[in-house]
Amino acid sequence: MNSVGSAVMLAGAVSSLVLGVLITAHHLTSARRRSRREREAQRLRPLVFRLLSDPGVLPELVALDRRAWAAVEPTVISLLGNVSGAAREPLVDLLTHRGVLDSARRGLRARRARVRVEAVHVVGLLRSREDLPRVVSLMRDSRPEVRVAAARTLGGLADARGARPLLGGLSCSRPVPPHVVAHSLLALGTAAHPVIVDALRHPHATVRAVAAEVLGFGGVVAAFPLLVRLLREDAELPVRLAALRALARTGTPATAAVLIGFVGRGSPDELRIAAAEALGALGDPAAADTLGFLLAEEPHRLAHNASRSLLRLGDHGRDILARVAGGSLGPAAAVHAIEALAWNQITHERLAAAARGHT
Repeated sequence: MNSVGSAVMLAGAVSSLVLGVLITAHHLTSARRRSRREREAQRLRPLVFRLLSDPGVLPELVALDRRAWAAVEPTVISLLGNVSGAAREPLVDLLTHRGVLDSARRGLRARRARVRVEAVHVVGLLRSREDLPRVVSLMRDSRPEVRVAAARTLGGLADARGARPLLGGLSCSRPVPPHVVAHSLLALGTAAHPVIVDALRHPHATVRAVAAEVLGFGGVVAAFPLLVRLLREDAELPVRLAALRALARTGTPATAAVLIGFVGRGSPDELRIAAAEALGALGDPAAADTLGFLLAEEPHRLAHNASRSLLRLGDHGRDILARVAGGSLGPAAAVHAIEALAWNQITHERLAAAARGHT
């Protein structure tokens, strides 16, 4: 090998060695920095927890130098997300005095998506309702993680003005996942119900379905006629299923009468299966005879759900299962009835054994 080749190889080896040393030094420096920060955080955490019951320590925390605050700020923010009521107030005051809200507001306009996500999360934790318009604008962000964070923050702000933007996030060109929107709408409470009820008439199927699901957890009484109409007339099966689930949560005899009308052969199988399960949850004995006949029906899940629902209807339901198990509706129905009764017996025996074990 000539001298030029040897020199090139030597230079490469030296460069690799230098690079390795630099990387090692960087890791060691970073580890020492993390260790110092953690020690500082441990020292200050008791003071942060004292703040929850003694606002008098607020000035001491506000006066921390930049390094000490950087160490303890994550603790304050994490704690804020896990407390409620009056305990929040001193933490909010502390973060506001330290300029965290102002920094988050600047972060909402940052170029990096990660910074926008963190900023909108802090705005939500601080429940800064005056920043709602800017949070709404992030519902149209080009990055999906930012849109999701904005939707969650709209729920955290607990301001009914966020209901329409949340629903709008379901039908735009850059949508937010339905479960995220539904969770935030629920967080808005009853003040958002008028907007959600109105969304049952929305031209977009996903909007109608999410509105129905949310109303099923509260506000369904006012929306009852609209939900029944969706169940009967909507062109989209997911919307009809959402309406059925919402109605099933009312627990009223009127609902059982409606759902009985959808377990027959004229309804789609998915709707029949869901209705058979919902009738058991409602617990109305008036549905027992209808459920009994479903044990001889296809598909399998329909008969299975009907058998489990009969168990939930008490003695009348079990009497029907016993008759069907004896062959009154044929061998296929008998299999479902026998299985349900056996499962019921095993469950009771396990519960009894567990009760004996605690006595």
